[in-house]
Amino acid sequence: MKQENNSRSRLIKFFNGKAFYVVLCICFVLIGVAAWSGMQMIKNKDKKPNITSSVGSGMINTTSSKPTASADNNSSGFIDTSSVVSSSRPSDALTEEGEPPSSKPEIDDSEQTAAPVAKFFINPVLGEIIKDFSDTELQYSLTMKDMRLHNGVDIAAPIGTPVIAAGEGTVKNVYEDMLLGWVVEVDHGNGVSVKYCGLQAKPTAKEGDTVNSSTRLGNVGTVPFESVEQSHLHLEFYSDGKAVSPLQFIEQ
Repeated sequence: MKQENNSRSRLIKFFNGKAFYVVLCICFVLIGVAAWSGMQMIKNKDKKPNITSSVGSGMINTTSSKPTASADNNSSGFIDTSSVVSSSRPSDALTEEGEPPSSKPEIDDSEQTAAPVAKFFINPVLGEIIKDFSDTELQYSLTMKDMRLHNGVDIAAPIGTPVIAAGEGTVKNVYEDMLLGWVVEVDHGNGVSVKYCGLQAKPTAKEGDTVNSSTRLGNVGTVPFESVEQSHLHLEFYSDGKAVSPLQFIEQ
């Protein structure tokens, strides 16, 4: 017990005599640690890239050796690492050939190629109407020997009589039909089209021709489904695709 007390007394005396030096050593250690930390902070700061911020644009250019590109219209914080920003103004756009786009207004070709419109209609041939238009009442056909509707008017005329256009227009189609014979179809504008049927082969008019009330389309021939009747021109008028009486349009 006495020996233990003596050891404790010696330890206390040792620390009482050395306390100043212990505190001094601790201070030096702390100063060294602080100096080392300061040096590390300086080194890390020197390694950071030079960041340039474009004020008001929200765009950051992280390339220190390249010029900063302005983005006045960008407010989304987009990071642009490119060195060149191309202009988005329409006047700066170039064609594939490297030339600025033409400032000439586009031309609407539809106005230049508009089909002529008939202001009035005349009889394509001079003659008596031997069969009238009927889209509701059946008429007897001497050739077909049955009752049927008649979608046009029959104008009596000798075979070979010239057939002229009833008005201004454009030839839409030229074809041969089993019942109607040779047909010239003309678009007269405003939704009105006319079929000149039963012409001699082959009609004078051609598809795409521009015609008027003095243009010869062909000559009177034979209408197959009316072949036993007096020779005539079978004339059909259509308004927006519906068969109508030619007498509603032709001036008598």
